[in-house]
Amino acid sequence: MISFRNNLKSEVRGPGLGWLTAMMLIFMLVVSGLLPMGASADTDPSPIRVNQIGYLPGADKIASIVSSSPSPLAWELRQAGVNTVAAQGQTQVYGLDQASSDHIHHADFSSVSEPGTYRLWVSGLGESVPFVIGGDLYPNLPKEAMEYFYFHRMGVDIEARYLSNPAFAHKALHPGDSSVGCYNNWCGNERLNVKNSWADAGDFGIYPVNQAISAWTLLNLYERYPGAFPDGSLNIPESGNGIPDILDEVVFGSTFMKGVMPSTGLASHKIHNDNWSAFPVTNIDAENAMNRQAQPPSTNATYAVARNLAHLARLLQPYNEAEAAEMWSIAKDAWSRAQADPNVLYTSQTPDAPGGGDYDDIRTSDDRYAAAAELYLTAYAFGDGDKPAYQAAVTSSPHYREVSPFGWQSTATTGTLSLLSAPNDLPASDLQAMKTNVLNQANGMLATLNGEGYPVLLPGNKGYDWGSNSIIVNKMILLGYAYDLSQDVDYLKAMYRAMDYLMGNNAMRLSYITGYGEYYETDTHDRWAWGKYQSGIPYPKGWLSGGPNNTVINDAATPTGRPAAKSYAPKNTAPDAWVSKENTINWNAPLAWVAQYLQDHSQQLGGSIEPNPNPNPGPGPNPNPNPSPSGDLVVQYKAGDTNAADNQFKPHFNIVNNGSAAVPLSELSLRYYFTAEGSGQMQFNCDWAMVGCSNLSGVFVTMNPGKADADTYLEITFKAGAGSLQPGGQTGDIQTRNHSSSWANLNEDNDYSFDPSKTAYANWERVTLHHNGELVFGTEP
Repeated sequence: MISFRNNLKSEVRGPGLGWLTAMMLIFMLVVSGLLPMGASADTDPSPIRVNQIGYLPGADKIASIVSSSPSPLAWELRQAGVNTVAAQGQTQVYGLDQASSDHIHHADFSSVSEPGTYRLWVSGLGESVPFVIGGDLYPNLPKEAMEYFYFHRMGVDIEARYLSNPAFAHKALHPGDSSVGCYNNWCGNERLNVKNSWADAGDFGIYPVNQAISAWTLLNLYERYPGAFPDGSLNIPESGNGIPDILDEVVFGSTFMKGVMPSTGLASHKIHNDNWSAFPVTNIDAENAMNRQAQPPSTNATYAVARNLAHLARLLQPYNEAEAAEMWSIAKDAWSRAQADPNVLYTSQTPDAPGGGDYDDIRTSDDRYAAAAELYLTAYAFGDGDKPAYQAAVTSSPHYREVSPFGWQSTATTGTLSLLSAPNDLPASDLQAMKTNVLNQANGMLATLNGEGYPVLLPGNKGYDWGSNSIIVNKMILLGYAYDLSQDVDYLKAMYRAMDYLMGNNAMRLSYITGYGEYYETDTHDRWAWGKYQSGIPYPKGWLSGGPNNTVINDAATPTGRPAAKSYAPKNTAPDAWVSKENTINWNAPLAWVAQYLQDHSQQLGGSIEPNPNPNPGPGPNPNPNPSPSGDLVVQYKAGDTNAADNQFKPHFNIVNNGSAAVPLSELSLRYYFTAEGSGQMQFNCDWAMVGCSNLSGVFVTMNPGKADADTYLEITFKAGAGSLQPGGQTGDIQTRNHSSSWANLNEDNDYSFDPSKTAYANWERVTLHHNGELVFGTEP
C-alpha cells in the first residue's frame, strides 16, 4: 500500500517508466484497441444519479439530480417493458452540495415497492440508467469481495481453478520471504520467515499494522455472525477441511505475522522490496529476484501482531488447538515485548528502503488498547491466568469504551467493538456505555447522511481523505452495530443508502465497485490486474476503489483543484492514480463485512433472502467448565418489535447473574410464551447475540393444555461454547426474530410474554428461566 507517505516519497514504477512514458503507453494502447473501452462512456452521462443496481422494496429510494434549476422539477418513475408510470412527483431542491459543487435536487420514490425494472425520468433532463426494485441486489458480492484475498495471496501459486477468471493465475510471488534479512542489519544476522501473506495492495509489500486491521474486520464478521462464509462457501484450497472458509483465509493471510519478530525486540514495521516493483508486473521471476528486506521495527507493529494472533487464536481454537496455542503464545510474547520496550514510532523520517509506503503513526495508546482488548477476550475464553492483567490494561486505557471512526491508524474502536462481540465479564454499566457510544456515533452518521446532496457518510465541509470509500464502509460497520443494538430500521436503511453512493449515486457518476452497475470502475492501481487489463481482460468483480481524495495528492493522475468529491482520477490512469484508484486489503475487508451483512439483513427491508447467519459451531471453549450453580438469576426483556399485528415477533433477552458463583449457560433455558395463530411451522432466528448466535438454539413447544394467552412457548438453550455466566455478569443482548413459515400475520396482543411498553431492558417475570430443568426465575402462565 502506498497510503500516507505525506508527499515525502514518490513511487518508482520500474526502470525508465516515468509519468510521461506511462501516459504515452496508455494512449498507444487505447488507440491500438488493446485496452478495453467498457461502456460507451466512462461515466454515467445522465444527470439523474441512482443506485445502478437497485433498491430493496422497503429501502429508502432517493435519487440525486444535478440541475441548476432553482425550482422543483417534475419526475416520473417509469416501469420498463410495461410502459406504465409507477410514481410521479416534484423534486425537492437541495441546492449547492459543498463536497461536489453540484446543484442538487432529490426525487424520493421510497413508496414504490413493486418488483420490477425502472428508470427515473425528470422533466428536461431525460432518464436515469435502468435499475431494479427487488429482493436480492448483491447476491454474489460477498464472495467476490472475499476472492480479492485469494487473488492477493503471496508465497504460493495462485491457481486458475480457484479464480473466477483463470487468466489471473500465476506462480508464487515472493516465496523467498521464508528468509528475509533486516534493513541495515537492525536485527543482526537473523533472517525472518514471513512467507505466506496477502499483498497489501497494488504492490507487494506486507505491513503488520494494515494486515491487523484487515484481518480484524474479517474475524469480527465471523465472531458476530458465525454463519458468514462457512466451510465450502468460498473457492479456496482449504475448502472442505472442516474449518469455516473465512477463518482459513485469515489464517493464511496472518501466517507471516508469526515471523515478523526476531528472537528479541520488536516486530518489523513492514517488509517490501528495496525499490518499487514494475508497473505492471509481467515477469514474476524478475519481481521475485528483487531484493526484499524487513524494515526497522516499531511498537505499533508489535501490538498489531499481538492483537491479530490473539483474536485469531480464540476463533480457531475449536478447530485447530495446536495452531491456536502457537498463535496465543506468540501474541502474549508480542504484548510483553511491546510493553517492555520504550515506544518506538515509525514515521516518514525513519530510515528505510524506498520501495514501500511508510504507514507512519505517532501514537501507540490506541494500538495498545486494541491489543489489550483481544488479549483479554482470549484469556477470558481460555481461562488464562493472565486475564486480570489484560483486563486492567483495557479498563485503565484512556480509550476504554471509545467509539469513533476507525482505520489502521486509529484502532481504538476495534477494541471496543470486539468487547461488544465476544463473551466477557466487564461491568454491565461499561458495556451499556459502549452501546450508547455506538448509537451516538451512528446518530451522527445519520445526520451527516441526511445533510448531504449525495447519500454519503462524509461531511461536505471537510476534505475527502485517502481511501474515502474505505472510511465509508467502516462507518457502515458501525451502522450495522447500531442496528443490532437497537433494531431501529433507520440505521439499516442508512447502510443501504451509503451503498447507493458506492453504486453510482455520487459526484463521479460511476460505481466504485468493479463490475457493478452500467458505469463502474474498470481499472484500479494493481500491478498484476493492470497487466492483464492491458490485454483486454477485465478486472475481477467486487473490488472497492479507494475513492476521491483531496487531502494528500502525490500522484500524476488524481486531479488537483477540484471539489473533494470529484478529486478522482479518470479511466485508464491506474498506474499513476494510487491516491484515488488504489485497491487494498483494508478496503475490501470492510466491503466483504458490509456486503455479507446487507445480504443477511435484506429481509428486514423486503428482501427475498432468508437470513441464515449461524449454521456453524461458534468460537471458544467454556472458560470455566465445572462451576457450581447458584441462585439469583434474573431475566431482562425488551420488545424488539412493538407492532403487535405484523408477521413476526422479536423478543430480546439478557440474563443477569446476581449470585456469587458462575453458572454454565449450557445448564440454562429461557421460555417465552405466546399464542401461535395461522398456518405454517414457527421458525426461530437469532439476529445477534453477544454470546454468539451459533452458541444458542431455539425450538417451539406446544403446551398441553394450552392457555388463553399462551398455547406455545419458545425455548432457547445454550451450547457449551457460550461459556459461563460469571458472578455479577450478564449474557448481553440475545436478539431473536420469529415467524411462521407462511409469513402469516400474528396477533401478539393476547401473548402472555409480550409487552410493547418495554422498549428498554427491564426484569420481566413473564419470561421464565430454568436451571437444569428447574424453574429459577419468572412465573409460568
